[in-house]
Amino acid sequence: MNNYIEHANISVVDAKKNINFLTAAILEWKVRGSGKIDDWFGKPIEWFHVGDEHTYVAISSGGDGDASHWTTHFTGMKHLGIVVPDVEVLILRLKDAGYELDHRGGEHPFRKSVYYLEDHGLQFEFVEYFSEKDSERNDYLL
Repeated sequence: MNNYIEHANISVVDAKKNINFLTAAILEWKVRGSGKIDDWFGKPIEWFHVGDEHTYVAISSGGDGDASHWTTHFTGMKHLGIVVPDVEVLILRLKDAGYELDHRGGEHPFRKSVYYLEDHGLQFEFVEYFSEKDSERNDYLL
């Protein structure tokens, strides 16, 4: 078995807003588990695992404020990248759900990417690959 990232854990003010964004972006994803913790270091939270059978985003409520803008020099995750089958379809689906594209990634013959900021300021990158060859998908010279 290969190593892979199973999940990322993020904290937000309103978990439902983040869940709505992710499930609008990726129709196959769902809340696969959830629960409540009455005292998470002095604060009650709800947690949700949103994804599929193999990978998910762990989302916890109880965050304070918004994420630092991705253009600043903060310490932490800049964005979470998610592979999708069709970036242009994703753009239309998110537009219909009320989400605006932040920006597109650089031009490359073997991949296309777009970036979105969800309601808490967290950035998500969605990537479409046009090749099955690792050498083309992972090319950094073009």
